[in-house]
Amino acid sequence: MRARGMVPSPRSVASSGAEMQELMVYGASVGSERARREADAVGFVGTANDATAPLLATERGLGTMPHALIGYAGSTVRAAQMFAAQYPAEPLTVLVDYFGREITDALAVCEAFPEQARNGELSLRIDTHGGRFVEGLDTARSYDILDRCAPAAIRTYRTEQELRWLVGTGVSAAALWHFRLALDDAGWNRVRIVASSGFSATKCKVMASASVPVDLIGTGSYLPDDWSETYATADIVRYGGDERVKVGREFLLRKPASTS
Repeated sequence: MRARGMVPSPRSVASSGAEMQELMVYGASVGSERARREADAVGFVGTANDATAPLLATERGLGTMPHALIGYAGSTVRAAQMFAAQYPAEPLTVLVDYFGREITDALAVCEAFPEQARNGELSLRIDTHGGRFVEGLDTARSYDILDRCAPAAIRTYRTEQELRWLVGTGVSAAALWHFRLALDDAGWNRVRIVASSGFSATKCKVMASASVPVDLIGTGSYLPDDWSETYATADIVRYGGDERVKVGREFLLRKPASTS
């Protein structure tokens, strides 16, 4: 017997993707409205797609530069300059984790865009993956920062996962405090911080317990725990003939064939 309808056409796949996106953003908009009404929360403020933007009361999709732009430019500051030149009317949000120099590159971007930084028109997005600490941190230093900035967060029982979000690798609570302190110490106290990388509802709750100094959370890669094995990213690893990836993702580069 010949099976029919088992392989969807490209058009139906695209349609299904759009429908699922619409359902997800609609659910987010309903939840946000209730959170605002009952808990005075901000809720979701935007989505990446123009088609679903009106569900969150915005005219267009929101987003930031991709890591690939920094890989192409070869410099975080150069990528920011290229983005600003191409989209002068767009808000400037700059990724700072590609080269593993979150603090150094963040301060360099502020120096390159001093007017925007002083006027609160510059945002820095930190998206450090869980394979390494943010520049200048280790476990001991992370505990020290939280003990100084949010002591109650680490003076109570925590699960292993909660401790990783507080003082571990990647975008931890300690990392965000460390990032904010570095900006403030350099005089850039009006620069906004955007945090992303695995921000589930539970991680957000832990971050709130540490009163992390963030202005916006990106949740683009979050999937329910039961679907954790379906997580994936798409990284550009070659620019022309040059192989280049963000620090910590070197395992994606093709290894030379063994000669043995």
